[in-house]
Amino acid sequence: MHGDPTEPPRSAAPDASSGRQRFQWFRDLRTWIHARPHVHLFYKVLVGIVGGLIVVIGLILVPLPGPGWLVVFVGLTVLASEFHFFHRIITWLRAKLHRFWDWAKHHAPSKRMRDAADKGKADVDAAHAEAHRNVGVQRPRGQTARTGH
Repeated sequence: MHGDPTEPPRSAAPDASSGRQRFQWFRDLRTWIHARPHVHLFYKVLVGIVGGLIVVIGLILVPLPGPGWLVVFVGLTVLASEFHFFHRIITWLRAKLHRFWDWAKHHAPSKRMRDAADKGKADVDAAHAEAHRNVGVQRPRGQTARTGH
């Protein structure tokens, strides 16, 4: 890794390619965890407990003023990092949000609201792509990427 002469040198200044290296330590840690079955089981249980707790807290916050649904989506993203079922839920929610933003853009009475719908759709895509890239969700063997995934 660090002593490999074929590895490109890491610069101290952030650039466009540093986004891929930003969470490399986390990807390396996950690879190490997945290679050890007992550690992986403990990690999966820990992720399930933490993600489930975040979702429950978010659901409690939904009727209160504040970011209740955002907290629920963060919890689902944590769960999606280890459980493919939750990754499918996040992907489904992304599709529903796309439909909502398209509807909002089509029915918006002003240019400002249409621009806000475009920004919302772009933000959903960026958040989904960044979460998928950072947590490294792995597909079960034998499955390939689906369209819109």
